[in-house]
Amino acid sequence: MKSGDDEQVGAAAAAIRAELRRLRTSLSRLEEAVDKLPETRRRSRAAERPRPARYYGVLVSVYERGGRQGIAAGDLGVVGAEGGYDRRGLGGFFAGTRAPLQLVDGRVRLTAEGLRLVDRYLDEVAR
Repeated sequence: MKSGDDEQVGAAAAAIRAELRRLRTSLSRLEEAVDKLPETRRRSRAAERPRPARYYGVLVSVYERGGRQGIAAGDLGVVGAEGGYDRRGLGGFFAGTRAPLQLVDGRVRLTAEGLRLVDRYLDEVAR
């Protein structure tokens, strides 16, 4: 049986985790809103470079396997290998101001940019 202090700590930790999830969701929405601004879109399109299908395949796999919660960090190597990447070469997915992936609490998740790339890729494939 837990003591009163243990229960309070557990409740506090749960409340903090819930608040972090809420903040991450809010930040994601804000990033998406900024990306939709006309000036930002123009700059994003101008700076966007073509990427190979395997790049998008990794992003799609992360989303399919984990949704918005992402996948366990250890599973990214498997996803990358399935896409033809050496696991040591996956760091680029986390680099830069427009990185498509982020590591949060031991899980690899798509950023707002990653979600945008997946949406755009799937739209193009569906055409």
